Amino acid sequence: MKKTLVTILMTATIIIPAEAQDPSVREFQKVAFRELKFPEKDGWQKTGTFIINIQQGALRNWVSGGEQNTLGLATLFNYNLNFKKGRNTWSNYFDIALGFQNATSFGQFRKTDDRIDITTKYGYQLSKKWFTALLVNFNTQVLTGYNYTDTGNIKISSFLTPGKIIISEGIDYRPDKSLSIFVSPITTRFLLKKDTDFYVDDKFGVPSNKKTYTELGAFATAKFAKALTKWASYTGRLDLFSNYKRNPKNVDVFFTNLVSLKFNKWLATNISADIVYDDDILKKTQLKEVLGIGLTLQL
Repeated sequence: MKKTLVTILMTATIIIPAEAQDPSVREFQKVAFRELKFPEKDGWQKTGTFIINIQQGALRNWVSGGEQNTLGLATLFNYNLNFKKGRNTWSNYFDIALGFQNATSFGQFRKTDDRIDITTKYGYQLSKKWFTALLVNFNTQVLTGYNYTDTGNIKISSFLTPGKIIISEGIDYRPDKSLSIFVSPITTRFLLKKDTDFYVDDKFGVPSNKKTYTELGAFATAKFAKALTKWASYTGRLDLFSNYKRNPKNVDVFFTNLVSLKFNKWLATNISADIVYDDDILKKTQLKEVLGIGLTLQL
């Protein structure tokens, strides 16, 4: 059963993007998804990870060309606060990331990553593997984002622009510790565009002359986490959202993958890949890949 579900998730990354069109797909972001590990006994369980990656490069008389000097810094903070009492579970997940890079041609640091993602989920156990659940998610960024060009920097985002809030009630299926599938036929999503610089623009799924837009639809998320060896692990997440109010057959898609290779207790290599399709923003599949080597602390 587990192998079949994993195969479906991998196949979806190829088939689903061809149909996806509805805007605002980045509801959730990558990383460890440790909220899969619910407490087995009554009480609280706290786990967390802090990662800091520093990248540096230099070229001198390099025939192939490239930046003479580069310096990058990326930080990632995950924290889980989970509670279980009898048939009741309460899971809270905090995901915060911030990254910068500087190069000779930039002349200043540029943002490479920026997110605040908070999820809380209450579940009531119906049977060994099935739960009813209520999920609330909040997602935004901290700093202003720019599109960097040769002629100048163009502002494209800021705090709560975009911002997203999801309230979703549904069924949670947990066949084991490594897999969780949540499906909700009734989901409310609030899209935020609070920056007045974008007020007159039809952007982030929010119409012009409005700061918020409410959507009603169906939401599904599947998470998988598995240790491949003693020093390697894989985690993945697939999120789908269908908007009942506007073209319900068009589905928002976000699929993320993370492979972690640990050298020892402190040092690790993290390879992440995000696949997104959003026809209203770009009529092509979007891909983001990041390779980082740095310090990993278990909190």
